[in-house]
Amino acid sequence: MGDSFKLDFIGIGASKAGTTWLGHMLDAHPQICVSEPREVEFFNEILQFREKVSPNYSKGFNWYRKFFNHCKPGQLKGEITPRYGMDPIAAKRIREHNPQIKIFLCMRSPVDRIWSHYRFASSFEKKEDRVLEMAIREEPMYMRMSQYFKTISLYLEYFSKDQIFLVWFEDIQQKPDLLLKDIYTFLGVDPAFRPPHSDKASNAARISRFRKLQRTIRRFKTFMVSVGLSGVVKNLKKAGLGEIIMRANSRPLHKAAIQAEMKEYIIDQVRDDVIQLSAYTGKDLSHWLK
Repeated sequence: MGDSFKLDFIGIGASKAGTTWLGHMLDAHPQICVSEPREVEFFNEILQFREKVSPNYSKGFNWYRKFFNHCKPGQLKGEITPRYGMDPIAAKRIREHNPQIKIFLCMRSPVDRIWSHYRFASSFEKKEDRVLEMAIREEPMYMRMSQYFKTISLYLEYFSKDQIFLVWFEDIQQKPDLLLKDIYTFLGVDPAFRPPHSDKASNAARISRFRKLQRTIRRFKTFMVSVGLSGVVKNLKKAGLGEIIMRANSRPLHKAAIQAEMKEYIIDQVRDDVIQLSAYTGKDLSHWLK
């Protein structure tokens, strides 16, 4: 891709708030190319679980561009890493990379997002072994990723308001076609394009059967990308191989309600941020605090 390599857009979160759906809808557009995998964890200093330091940025852009080897000339390029929204160093690095970049932030009711994120980490990824109360109190990521106004304020230090597109989870559920038109218009690509299954939920909650198999698959993808074969990984995914393996190695997670006292605790922690977000966007978010 040469020395002119740069991203045109980037997703900065939040996990379990529609980022998988957004990634699928962007990647389906013929004028857009999303990294393989979708989350590269490049610009951030801290990884999004248990606050481990990421070594990726020190590997440089020659390493980073391998995740886009499958992109065609002229396509807009981007990736979506939820950790970016929480990391001031990531915001600064993204600004240095491309001051004109377009930014997406997906948002969902903080209670629903945290509960979904926790269940995904504990049931599918198998990397969360604490009870919810302990996890929320010990892992800053859960609460911080639901403080959307704090994230917006951080990025407004480096980018203009019109560079940030806010994706509401409720719009994904209730009016995906209208939302897609606005997203594609924001990026300057054909707004009339509609991917198949734009109204289909992505990344539904599941329980993994064999954690080692999930790790092996991730390592295989990482190896293929590292040797410049992101296109092969992308083609295997488009052929449905990843979906087949994922479904064979997992089962649907039964629905369960969050404990009332934990719901109240989360609401108390995010109340001020939600009120500020409501004032900033002009959107009534009172239902998030009930």
